Amino acid sequence: MTEEQYLLLCENYLADKSSPDEVEKLRSYQISNGLANLDIDQIEKARLHSVLFDRVQQSINFQTPRKKLWFIIPFLDVAAVFIAALATIFFVYQYQTDTAVNKENSQTKHVAKVDKDIAPGKANAVLQLADGSTIQLEKAGNGLLSKKGNSSISKSGEGIVLSGKETHVGNTETALNKIVIPRAGKYNITLSDGTRVWLNSSSSLSFPTIFSGKSRKVYLSGEAYFEVAKNKQKPFIVDVNGKQEVEVLGTHFNITAFNEDKDITTALLEGAVRVSANNLKQIIHPGEMVVNNLQNKLSVKQADLEEIMAWKNDMFIFNNENITSVMKKITRWYDVDVVYKGDMSQVNFDGNYSRSKGLKSLLNNIALLDKVQFIIEGRRITVIAR
Repeated sequence: MTEEQYLLLCENYLADKSSPDEVEKLRSYQISNGLANLDIDQIEKARLHSVLFDRVQQSINFQTPRKKLWFIIPFLDVAAVFIAALATIFFVYQYQTDTAVNKENSQTKHVAKVDKDIAPGKANAVLQLADGSTIQLEKAGNGLLSKKGNSSISKSGEGIVLSGKETHVGNTETALNKIVIPRAGKYNITLSDGTRVWLNSSSSLSFPTIFSGKSRKVYLSGEAYFEVAKNKQKPFIVDVNGKQEVEVLGTHFNITAFNEDKDITTALLEGAVRVSANNLKQIIHPGEMVVNNLQNKLSVKQADLEEIMAWKNDMFIFNNENITSVMKKITRWYDVDVVYKGDMSQVNFDGNYSRSKGLKSLLNNIALLDKVQFIIEGRRITVIAR
């Protein structure tokens, strides 16, 4: 390529008049002459582009008398150099930008493009009252929801509050209300004794409007964190899926007991609890958890409380967690269905991720492991082992 041809290509490129063939010729020339690896700060490139181009334009358009033609000719040579340098800078910038975009695209190629990201869960629940009526809490306004005798249920923000005074003694059975948290939902409830309960998605809690008798008993399925109001005369009991009971006087603890899981896990943050299952009993202390494998065995282990409590703090925390376990949490929180293709036994993932963000970026991060790829079709995700 002659100098004149190169300058013409540069001028056309700067004027955005280059054909695809001309761009490719210019790219090839830059690379073959060692010009494609220039490392110039992008801001400086833009500044040089603006300043030099303006100077060249002003100089070329400047009307000079014929008697000073001896000066114009060498200046035009300088202008041509400016144009060539400018084209080189601009072209290299464009080339590096294209390379970065291509690199980014290659990093996310394992995640199918979707027109709309899948939004995270939010406060949502259905309250089933003891009389059989139901209330969609997401649509209900703040204030009184139900009142019967001296007891009431009210909504406050993203939770419900029960209030009332005991009027019964002994072991009288009380009709139960039930709060059901769907997939992509969460909710909290303050029971009549002041105990607070936070419920994760795909969970439910059955409870009386007021506690009667010698104990305070509720029924849990799924996952919940409890801050139990202290009452030494009346223990607080959580029946977990009819397979385990957790008894406390006043303490903070988390129970994970989804129907699709093989174990029931009870982790203690404060106080002490006693776990009973299949005629076995186990007391644990803060920082410990007891795992019930539902096969007549209770195991005590040290608990990673930050990871266990992540859901309540609107976070995902994965510590070398298998992809199938990760996707179970994603399924519940984003209300999606998952299908697997291939062996997932060796696909583990580490990372922290906010539950308030959309799903696509989380899947992008997992895909960077280059061990799986995802195909997203509506609310169905296919995970394919690589």
